[in-house]
Amino acid sequence: MITSNVFLVDDHPMTVDSYRSLISQIKTKATDDNFVTAFSCEQAYNRIIEKHNDQENFDVALVDISLPAYPAKNLLTGIDVAKLIRNYFPACKIILLTMHSEPAIVTTAKHEVNPEGFILKSDIDATSFVTAYQSITLGATFYSDTISKTQNNTIIKKLNFDAIDLQILVLIDKKIKTKDMPNHIDLSLSAIEKRKACIKNTLLKEKSSNKELIVEAKKLRLT
Repeated sequence: MITSNVFLVDDHPMTVDSYRSLISQIKTKATDDNFVTAFSCEQAYNRIIEKHNDQENFDVALVDISLPAYPAKNLLTGIDVAKLIRNYFPACKIILLTMHSEPAIVTTAKHEVNPEGFILKSDIDATSFVTAYQSITLGATFYSDTISKTQNNTIIKKLNFDAIDLQILVLIDKKIKTKDMPNHIDLSLSAIEKRKACIKNTLLKEKSSNKELIVEAKKLRLT
């Protein structure tokens, strides 16, 4: 019998139990699912390191984007956790789940993780979750309807923002200081500062605070 290691990361234990129950219903006689769970970025980090140290792999990971942060390891959201999973377990099929469809979050997740599955929780029910999970484990890519539509957001195209610009907006919204952003983005501090200035100029056309910038971004439903 083949054992599939499934990593479930969500800050709601009942949601984790639901995933476990649904996935357990679709296993075959030839496979057996071994579930590992985490309810925060810190717990997820510890599970990842433990699995890596044991020289084992995760085959599938379901990760909620909204998780309690672990600043000590620069893990602010499930996106950061998914990046860590991708780094340690390249063959793992990652499914991101979220209640948020704001373009900055969706674009950042796609750019940083490129998950095999990306699902807005309100887009699916138990039946469609099972169908999506099965198709992903068989090698397909599944993005739920709202996530797919968000990627074609016309506002972003009109503003001419790229994935890094939107990632900077997400970090500002998380109250990450500019000097600390190179810990999260593979750019120099000066390059980030230039991009941030351009973002402010594009959205507000005048000198503004981070708070005012995020207020405007939320008005446009970017974050």
